[in-house]
Amino acid sequence: METILLARYRAILSPNTSLEDQEELHRDDSDTTWFGINQEENCPVFENYGRYASIMADTLTDETMERFPQLVSFIGQTGAGKSTVVKMLIDHQAAKCSLPAETPREIFPSPVVGSVDNNTPTSADVHLYADPGTYEGYRPMLFADCEGLDGGEIDPLAIKFKTHDHHPSSRNAKKSPMHKLRKVARSTRLEWATTPEKRQRQFAVTELYPRLLYTFSDVIVFVLRNSKTFEQVVEKLLNWAAASIEKSLNQPLLPHAIIALNATDNAIDARQWDVEEATKTLLHDIDAAIDRVPKFGKHAEYWRSRGRKVRTMKDLLQCFYTSVTVIRIPSKGRYMLMDEQVTRLYEEITIACNKAHIFRQKIRMLCNADDLQTYLQCAFDHFSEDLDTPFNFSEISLRNNPIPLDFRGNILKLALAIYNRLKSKHELTGPQIFGPLSSMVASCVMLDLTRQKYQGMVHVHLSVFR
Repeated sequence: METILLARYRAILSPNTSLEDQEELHRDDSDTTWFGINQEENCPVFENYGRYASIMADTLTDETMERFPQLVSFIGQTGAGKSTVVKMLIDHQAAKCSLPAETPREIFPSPVVGSVDNNTPTSADVHLYADPGTYEGYRPMLFADCEGLDGGEIDPLAIKFKTHDHHPSSRNAKKSPMHKLRKVARSTRLEWATTPEKRQRQFAVTELYPRLLYTFSDVIVFVLRNSKTFEQVVEKLLNWAAASIEKSLNQPLLPHAIIALNATDNAIDARQWDVEEATKTLLHDIDAAIDRVPKFGKHAEYWRSRGRKVRTMKDLLQCFYTSVTVIRIPSKGRYMLMDEQVTRLYEEITIACNKAHIFRQKIRMLCNADDLQTYLQCAFDHFSEDLDTPFNFSEISLRNNPIPLDFRGNILKLALAIYNRLKSKHELTGPQIFGPLSSMVASCVMLDLTRQKYQGMVHVHLSVFR
C-alpha cells in the first residue's frame, strides 16, 4: 500500500515527461475545457465548450435519472499548485473505485501538472473534471480548475500547445466517452471589451471568471503555496467575492471557502496538520489587519453599516462566504501524511457540499442538472454582454417558469410588482409584502366565492390559497 502511494504522489509531484509528452498531455487535457477566452482579430470571444453537459450526459445511469450536481472551484495565484491539488483529489478517489482490471485509468481525466522549474503558467481557461467518488451518484461533485489569477499576458503552456485542428492521439482511442474532442459548443463576443485593457486576457481572468465561478460554486478552494502571503490571499478572496456578490441578485447561497496551504514545510508544529487548529491559527494571526489594512477596513465598514458585527477576520470573511476552513498539505517527502491531508481535504469539501445541498433544499433553490445548465448558459450570455449589471436568479427562474395566469399567479405578480417598486428604497421580506396584502386577498377570495357560487364553508376554500 505504501509503495503504491509513493508511486502515485511522486508521479504527480515530479512528472518525468518530455516536451513532446507535455504537448500531448495538454492536447488531451484540452478536451476537458469548460469555458475560456479566445482572441479573434484582437476581439476576445467567450467560448463555452459544452464540458458540463458532456459530463452530465456521459455519467447518467438508470439509477440516477435526476441529479443535483455541485460545483467545487479551485482558484489561486499562478504556480500555487491548483492543478496539482485537483489531480491529487481525483487520483486519490480513482484509486478507491472498483473498476474492472481492463478499464483504463484515463476514464477519470485529471489536470496536467506543470514543472516546478518552469515559470510559465500551465493551465489556461477553466477546466471541469468529474469526481470519481460521486460522478455517477445523486449529487456528483465537479471540480473546476481555474486559470491562475495573476498570470499576466504570458500565454499558458496549454495555449501554446493547443491547436484548433488536432486529431485524436493513440491515447484518446482508449479513453471513455467522458473524454471527448474539444469543440466549441457556443461562442459569444465580449461586448464590454471596448478598450485595450479590457481586451487583455488577464482582465477576463480577474473580472469575468470570478463572477461566474463565485455565483455558482458550492465550495471555493483557494490554493496558495506560501503561508506568509496569507494576508495577500485574504485580500484576493475578499476582492474576488466582493466583485462577484455585487453582480448577482437573489443568489441562493454564499459558497463555502477552503484555503489549501500547499507544499507546507514538513517541520511545522504537528498540531498545525489539524484542520481546526490550522484554521484558528491562521485567521487569528491576521485579525489585526482589519484595522491596519485600508482595504480590509473598507470592507468591514461596509458590512457594519448593514448591521453585521465584524470584529475579527473570520467575521469579515463570513460576510462573503458561508464558512472558512484552512487545511495544510505537506511538501515532498512525507507521502503518507500527504495522503492523510488529501483525504481530509476531500472530506471537508464533501461536508461543505452536503451543507450547501441541505440549505438549497430548505430555501427551495435546489437545481437539478438541467436547471443548472440553463442558469449557467444564461449567466454566460449575461456576463459576456455586460459585466456591471447584476445577474438576477429570480428573473431567470420566472423566465423559464412563467407565473400561471390563474388567481394565485396574479396575486404573486402583484406581490412582485410591489417588491420591484419599493426595493430601491428599502429591503422587503415576504411577511412585509404579504402582510398588508392579506386583507385585499381575503376580499378577492370572498368575491370570487360569491361570483362563482361555490358551496361549502369559507375557511375550506381559503385553505386552498395558503
